[in-house]
Amino acid sequence: MTTESPAPSRRAVSFPRWFFLSILFVQLLTFMGGIIFLMLGGAGAMDNKFRDEALDKFWAYLIRCNLEVLIAYGIVAVAMSLITWPAVKWMLRRNPVPSRWSILWRTVFVCMSVTLFCALRIPYESPHFLGSLGEGNVLILLRDFIPAVVRDTLFPALLTALPWVALAGLAYYYLNALLRVCAPQWPAGTRRITAFAKLCVIALVCWAIPAFNSHASHPPRTDKRPNVLIIASDSLRADHLSCNGYRRVTSPNIDALSKESVNFTKCFTPIASTVESLTSMMSSQYPHTHGLQHMFPNRAQVDKVKKDSPALAQLMRDGGYDTAVMGDWCAGVYDLLPMGFEKVDATSFDNFKLYMSQAVYLAHPVMPLYFDNAVGYWLFPKLESSAFFVTPDVVTDRVVDRLAAQAESTKPFFWKVFYSCTHIPYTNPPEYAKKFTDPNYKGEHKHQFNFDVNKWIASIDMGEQWRATRQADVAQIVGLYDGGVAKFDDCVRRVVEQLKATGQYENTIILVTSDHGDDLFEPNCTFGHGISFNGGDQNNNIPAVLRVPGLSDKARRVPQLVRTLDFAPTILDLCGLPRDSRMEGVSLRPYVENPAADLGLAFFGETSYLFCKRYIPGEKPLYNPPMVSTTFIDESFDCHFVLKEEYQPRILETKERCLRTEKWKLVFTPGEHRDIKRLYDLASDPHCLHNAGPLNPEVFRIMDEHLMRWMREKKETRIPDIFPQGEPPAKRPAA
Repeated sequence: MTTESPAPSRRAVSFPRWFFLSILFVQLLTFMGGIIFLMLGGAGAMDNKFRDEALDKFWAYLIRCNLEVLIAYGIVAVAMSLITWPAVKWMLRRNPVPSRWSILWRTVFVCMSVTLFCALRIPYESPHFLGSLGEGNVLILLRDFIPAVVRDTLFPALLTALPWVALAGLAYYYLNALLRVCAPQWPAGTRRITAFAKLCVIALVCWAIPAFNSHASHPPRTDKRPNVLIIASDSLRADHLSCNGYRRVTSPNIDALSKESVNFTKCFTPIASTVESLTSMMSSQYPHTHGLQHMFPNRAQVDKVKKDSPALAQLMRDGGYDTAVMGDWCAGVYDLLPMGFEKVDATSFDNFKLYMSQAVYLAHPVMPLYFDNAVGYWLFPKLESSAFFVTPDVVTDRVVDRLAAQAESTKPFFWKVFYSCTHIPYTNPPEYAKKFTDPNYKGEHKHQFNFDVNKWIASIDMGEQWRATRQADVAQIVGLYDGGVAKFDDCVRRVVEQLKATGQYENTIILVTSDHGDDLFEPNCTFGHGISFNGGDQNNNIPAVLRVPGLSDKARRVPQLVRTLDFAPTILDLCGLPRDSRMEGVSLRPYVENPAADLGLAFFGETSYLFCKRYIPGEKPLYNPPMVSTTFIDESFDCHFVLKEEYQPRILETKERCLRTEKWKLVFTPGEHRDIKRLYDLASDPHCLHNAGPLNPEVFRIMDEHLMRWMREKKETRIPDIFPQGEPPAKRPAA
């Protein structure tokens, strides 16, 4: 009789070793996937001559960015180890001698589950990232096709509750493990009860500290001078606020503020482009005076502004005010030109390295999944220069926190807050994106304006392509834009509520405004801003809701023309500070104090950089080559995009200029064969479609004389000097 020998027992493997190797395997695999995605042109990478330049001249910088991201993967590997260890140990509880494979697949499974959960939160908490992935990405498909009750109710509740449940479970597990090491003689039940009790104490303390601080009292202000807070959103049009008569209720909170404010319904920026417009606003100078007349200035032009132009924030600072500017990527102009602000909490101004680092960070999922937060911004400062990380909600949180801290100060403040809510591509959280759009829309602009920046900077004919946009697409894009207006309005609400909660509201001047508007496919327009004055006022007519303490019983709408040039003199006047003699605007205080006031201001304006051909029926306006041909990356100027020297005169030659009064608008457009001058009767032709000059030759002559004088001598004229007998009525063609 023979006996069988016992089967060899499975060789024991080191759980910690293979667990950590599995974690590293997952992170390395993800890192390599990000590298491949970046090389294939994903994540918003440029697909033009600048991409070739990046690979040729800046390859070392690209490698450094990827190495920085590799550090992020290492941090995630440590965090993922702490998170997944208890789960993998629990899954192996019935397997005392696990194999390498069993450890590997369980660890990978748990890691992928955590990653999937974090990815599912993006459409709800960080929808701005979806645009970098394209309209057909998996997250958008999941959001669009899962049942509404799951998508809109169960998922948000799960996304909110599950992290706290998991955090409590992990804290309990590691507290219990710590007690097992420190007090091995204790019974298991005692250790569990003690760990649970400590967890409850920690949770109570975490709840009590902010609750206590929120009810802390604030000392009374001894300095009674008013605070000043400017709140603005890039590309916000005046005519899309419901307080200005818009057909949709886009701005209920701004509407409420306007009921105790002066609402200037015809406020114009002299140039509809961010860097130039904000410089004019803060210096009270025309672009031809401060020297920034397009959006790609060189170092000498920027230095000229810093040296020769007045700065409102500096004057407020000299007057004893705390000065700060806060914003997301749209506020990057203040990084380039601080304009006197002592504290600049905004992103870096557009430069090529910014675009490269943004492409790298978006190609690697670890960054949007785990580092879109305060800790991530501290560890990787370049994240704050990305359009996809510091969102309007992050900006508002910072403003709210700073207001709470400022309430303890006896020093008044002058702050500017600048948002991207209404900036192209109009990407906002789902509740705002859906607010004014068609739920049955199936086109390419479902979640944001599908704007191809590579085509835009490489082709001067984009306007012609946009001219063929379907009406359903136009309605969707306008709905997305209006959702951005509603988002900005909600940011204003939160800031105003904090002002009231901290007792600062009654002594704060608030100005709600913008830098410029956007064309949204109106008649004779396509899309863009700063391109043309033909087609309406929507590029240059921006909101100006000015709340002055003590004005609640004198609120009014002011239909007369005012300019953003007038903001700085007005604020200085209201705060009792002297104006700078170099300022070209005037104080609007007479409108604040007297409903019958009329300063007789006219609007003189110029266009900015010409990205697309202008369209004037029957005419051939001058235009420039596309941006990829006219600009270069100036490595000596922090890799900013700069206009080539040979195109500096050409940009000025192709500019349109405009003179607008209450009733009339004259537009000067350089043409290929002759100058094009068109006069518009604004009462009957607000979209500026029909030339009224031939029927009104005297009005045309007078307007042309004053516009040419402004272009030649840089001297503006007021309406009473243009029309001493009052503006004449228009002669119109017989019916």
